[in-house]
Amino acid sequence: MRGTHGWAEVSRERKREIIEAIAANRPTKGPVHAELDLTDRCNVACYFCNQQDLRTKESIPLPKLTDLIDELVEGGLKSVRLSGGGDPLFHRDVLNVIDYLAAKNVIIDNLTTNGVALNTEVAQRLVDGKAREVIFSLNAADAGDYARMMQVKPALFDKVLANIRNLIAVRGDSIFPSIVVQFLIDKTNVHRLVDMYELGAALAPDRVGINAVLEIPMERIDQKVLLEKSDRDAAMPLIEEILRRDKDRGMLQIDFAVEGWNEMLWVVRDRVGTPAHNAYPQSPAFKNENGGCFFAWYTAAITGNGDIRPCCLLLNPTVKPLGNIHDGQTFTQHWNGPAFTKMRDEMREVMVMKNKVPYTPKRFTVIKEQCVTDGLCWLKNMYFREDGEFYAELGAKMDEVRKRELVGKRRAIYYIETHPRAKRLYDWGREHSRPLRAFLKRRLGVNLTDSV
Repeated sequence: MRGTHGWAEVSRERKREIIEAIAANRPTKGPVHAELDLTDRCNVACYFCNQQDLRTKESIPLPKLTDLIDELVEGGLKSVRLSGGGDPLFHRDVLNVIDYLAAKNVIIDNLTTNGVALNTEVAQRLVDGKAREVIFSLNAADAGDYARMMQVKPALFDKVLANIRNLIAVRGDSIFPSIVVQFLIDKTNVHRLVDMYELGAALAPDRVGINAVLEIPMERIDQKVLLEKSDRDAAMPLIEEILRRDKDRGMLQIDFAVEGWNEMLWVVRDRVGTPAHNAYPQSPAFKNENGGCFFAWYTAAITGNGDIRPCCLLLNPTVKPLGNIHDGQTFTQHWNGPAFTKMRDEMREVMVMKNKVPYTPKRFTVIKEQCVTDGLCWLKNMYFREDGEFYAELGAKMDEVRKRELVGKRRAIYYIETHPRAKRLYDWGREHSRPLRAFLKRRLGVNLTDSV
């Protein structure tokens, strides 16, 4: 049983509530799933961490957390992910938090941790509470590279390995939690791919994940360390080797958000004759036109300093928080407030337009390009596509909505975006009319352009 971003805990009635709320453009009673980033405190300083630019030294105090959990449960909360700008296990009251979630029948769907503080007490609570998934961010094949990646003393590497083995031992014959050991590769350690896989497999988790370090917002890291399309040829025989070793084990979960790398991966899979193990299945009822993000009706992320964010992938300084739990308002007031309402408006626009609306910062002020442009966000529907009943009902309801709302300007934009010749002509016209449109905006106040 792996984590499902909480979807496995959602009743059919709540799913229908989400569908009806999207169609009617209104909020749901509250989030069914939430990411609680308990603390911004961390014992490591991973060079690739996408949240360092937001990190504070703050944690959500236990009384505030219990009040927040009570309010979220009243609104229908069923599961949480514990992650964050820091490591969730470095919250001073983390054991009390886990106990309180269990007392409220809230499932820990996922815990993402570097594992340094995952001691026997934590392990036993995760097993007893039937947590769905624990991801260890190990990221390196030996202590030396661990120190480079995580910016800590090498000795912590062996401690993490011991904690992984201990959690597996405490779990025993239970299927909870599913245990993932995750590695990240860059130009410095890509040659250690086989060593990473063998170390992961030897620890005997449920899955071994391998991904690439991605570009970090604000250009905080040296771009030279990032893998490029040109590096794939050197990596190809290593990828082939770990696929062969994993063919009978079926532990490997590997995917790359680097240009050209997944195409190479598909070629190697065909050569080895191995399917994509642990792939996220897709129901025939799922259609990409209904694959827009619906997180504004489903979930929220709350960071260590109390900021409320759309999701874990929009935790960077370019995205404004939707509010803060310390500002005197309840979470429910924020959920029903103007920032969440604006986000719902924007997410709904993408869905009405069948995922074919072009992104511009002027059109979308809350969500970002990855939320709008198809293929840029893996999170928004990967956990949900298998739910054929949900997507069949959502598709039928959105067809009703589109009959009323996909008209006029929306219909024209949709036509342009789905007809290549019309799109080329439209783009040519916009490009060659920029001076005229800029002139009209400056002199007459006629706003036909985003260029000035």
